[in-house]
Amino acid sequence: MPSIEFSILLHPYHTISPPPSSINIHFQLHFTCEVTATSTHNMKLILNAFFLLAIFMALAISLSATPSEEESSFDFSNNEDEENLDLPWLQSQETTSSLRGANRFLAQKTRAVMTCNKYPRVCRAKGSPGPDCCKKKCVSVLTDRLNCGMCGKKCKYPEICCKGKCVNPMSDKKNCGGCSNKCKKGSACVYGMCSYA
Repeated sequence: MPSIEFSILLHPYHTISPPPSSINIHFQLHFTCEVTATSTHNMKLILNAFFLLAIFMALAISLSATPSEEESSFDFSNNEDEENLDLPWLQSQETTSSLRGANRFLAQKTRAVMTCNKYPRVCRAKGSPGPDCCKKKCVSVLTDRLNCGMCGKKCKYPEICCKGKCVNPMSDKKNCGGCSNKCKKGSACVYGMCSYA
């Protein structure tokens, strides 16, 4: 049988200050281990189990560190394309898994393959938010605040887009409080209401 010898030299004052010159202590230990076929097989099994455990721990840590769909939906960015979403239908349709723990790992988002920049007829389909294509999204340039009258023309903060023009609904007589809400003759539009006084 093969045998392995280990020799360990221990010095009691290794990390502390050096010993006095009169005392010099050394320990020498000899270990002899007999290696058999069953002990190497057991060692391989233990190493394989430890390796698999390390892989599963790394996978669990990486999955818990990735944001879930709920957390990532609250990402506030100044992306102009995201501001363009006035209707919830404009959001891309996605399927979610009913499995709670594996949701992040198994859920797959389905994206619309057809975009309006390549297929402009998509915007004229039934249920589309608008017939015009701006920045790969279907919009109506008659009512969209970010594309009022033409793609890329934004209305200022208090203004809304009515018939392709930016108007202030707080003071506009023809669009008082909303589009096409005209005030009667002799009344003014104040704070979005006709004849406020």
